[in-house]
Amino acid sequence: MRHFSFPLALTAALWGTTALAQATPEGAAELTATLQTYLGATAGVVSVAPEGDAYGVKIDFTPLLAKLPAEAGEATVTPITFQLTDNGDDTWAYAQDQSFALTVKAPGKADISLNIANLEGTGTFDEALQSFSTSSTTITDLQMKELVTDPAGTTTDVQYSVASTQYDSTAVAGANGGVDSTMTYSATGFAETFTIPGGEGIPPTVIGVKANDYTGNGVVQGLRPDAVYKLVAFFVANPEAAAIAAKQGDLKTIVTEGLPIFNHLTANAAMGGVSVETPMGPLSIATAKVDVEANGIVETGLVREAIAISGLTLPPGLVPEWATTLVPSDVTLDFGLSRFNLDAPVRLFLQAADLTKEPPVGPEVEQQLLAALLPEGVVDLTIAPGTTTAPDYTLGYTGTLSFGPQTTVPVGKATVSLTGMDKVTATVQAAPPEINQQFAPFLAMATGMAKPGDGGALIWELETTAAGGMLINGTDLSGMAQ
Repeated sequence: MRHFSFPLALTAALWGTTALAQATPEGAAELTATLQTYLGATAGVVSVAPEGDAYGVKIDFTPLLAKLPAEAGEATVTPITFQLTDNGDDTWAYAQDQSFALTVKAPGKADISLNIANLEGTGTFDEALQSFSTSSTTITDLQMKELVTDPAGTTTDVQYSVASTQYDSTAVAGANGGVDSTMTYSATGFAETFTIPGGEGIPPTVIGVKANDYTGNGVVQGLRPDAVYKLVAFFVANPEAAAIAAKQGDLKTIVTEGLPIFNHLTANAAMGGVSVETPMGPLSIATAKVDVEANGIVETGLVREAIAISGLTLPPGLVPEWATTLVPSDVTLDFGLSRFNLDAPVRLFLQAADLTKEPPVGPEVEQQLLAALLPEGVVDLTIAPGTTTAPDYTLGYTGTLSFGPQTTVPVGKATVSLTGMDKVTATVQAAPPEINQQFAPFLAMATGMAKPGDGGALIWELETTAAGGMLINGTDLSGMAQ
């Protein structure tokens, strides 16, 4: 899901340096100067004027877009307008209500258009938090079209639409510093169509995706909005590589003082009633979910993603009739990377890098960065308990694998379980002879190597060794091959 909350993010940047007065010409001038810290001072981009008790703000990117070289193409964007009102208690009310349109045309590369019938938002900005304590945005009738041409000259046509999207957020002071924020969103009327050109004599491939509903939420802990605002201001003031290199000391200070940028984040999204039209026929999914988790630039690195699909139905005739009971309807997969350090290598890079040189660090420092990233020489890939379910069986899996410069081969353990082997075997035996002859011996061998589990399950304990061996339930397969 794409979200369009630029005005919220922009106004949030304003109060790291200034407290606004009543809606007066002097206050408008001060607000203009503050905005220009983050958007540059090009004439016509930032306009602020008193409107009764509020300040009317207009951000128009047209003067900046006019500076694009002709060979880069052209772009247009609707000016962003909103109002800011002083609540008198170190908070500010924010309000926006407009339509929005964006076009980007790069000859031979892309032709993109975005249209939003109505973009309406409200919020309360808290100066102490340097964030919105509450915000709410409604997007009505979003339409997006993308024509993208790759270097080989193949053009892909993508059309994307959402009838309505609701986005809400809250923020409070973090218990361990920074800002803790939560967000939720929901969308209805989601549809996307992909058109991929075919080859000579082959018609184009058209894939259509629709979903009845699309929901999600997220939590960010320990966000450092002040660091983000300072970084934006730095790059606006120093847009060229030479200027950045000349003031790299300031940049390094901003990043160092802003670490870890955030402490921890989680986000999840779910689609319901998903239908996919393909050249092979319709595919449907009752629900599809994705969970994401990550730590910031801290010593205990973490990246995790979990996927869950339920109610999967494939196009009729795609799978042979005899094999339909082997096709999964539900799948869960949860995997993550850990046992790495992001804080140490970032700090080392900031200390050692010289942005006036290419590369900014030498081979010796690169080795030090790798050692700092992986202090134990390995990273862990963990697969949390997951399942794949079909009419004939339920397959379970979990495990951890370690790999990195200190290992010649990945080393770890995993557990695989299967219930329904008798049904799987019966299905394969009823398959055409060539299928039965190919897979029946494998099933028999797997059954023979398994150990019994609860409820009639078969269990395989897998282990890889540093020497490159593979053990199944304690039996070394390399020894069996000799």
